[in-house]
Amino acid sequence: MKNDEVVHKTKKFQFYFETAVSFEALFKALPNVKTFTYYPPNNSLNIFSTKTAEKLLKIPHFLSLDKFGINEIPEFFDIKSFYGHIKENKKTNIELDFSGQISDKYKTRLQTIVDEILATENRDFKVPWIGFSRITSISRDKMLALYRQQEAEKV
Repeated sequence: MKNDEVVHKTKKFQFYFETAVSFEALFKALPNVKTFTYYPPNNSLNIFSTKTAEKLLKIPHFLSLDKFGINEIPEFFDIKSFYGHIKENKKTNIELDFSGQISDKYKTRLQTIVDEILATENRDFKVPWIGFSRITSISRDKMLALYRQQEAEKV
C-alpha cells in the first residue's frame, strides 16, 4: 500500500482490505498515525507472525506513537522482544490484550513479565496494560491502577 492510496472505510473507524495484510505492513502504511488500536478480524491467523514484534520495532514511526493497542494477540507474538521495548519506552501508552487461546505456558510467561514490571521500584518506563485470561487479580488491579495513573498525569 502506498501512502497516497485510500483505505476503504466500512464502518466508523474500521477499514477494509481486499487481500490479507500483515500487521506490520498495515502499521507501516500509516506513517502519520499517533494513536493505533487494532482489533483483528476473526480469521486473523495470517496477520501476525513470529516476527511481528521485531518488525514493528524497526518501523521508525512506531517509536513516536502516543498510544498503541492490540487485541486478541496470538501466542506466537514474540513477547520477549516486545518486553525489551516496554522496559525502554518512555512515550507510548501500550495496551496489549492477549487471545483467550494462549497456552498456560505463555500465560505463565506473561504473568512473570507483569510481576517483574510491578516489582520494579524506580520505573523509568511507561507501565503498559497487559491483559490475558488468568492474570492474577492483584496483578491486574495494580497494573491497571499504574496505567490509569500515568494517563491522569498526562492531562
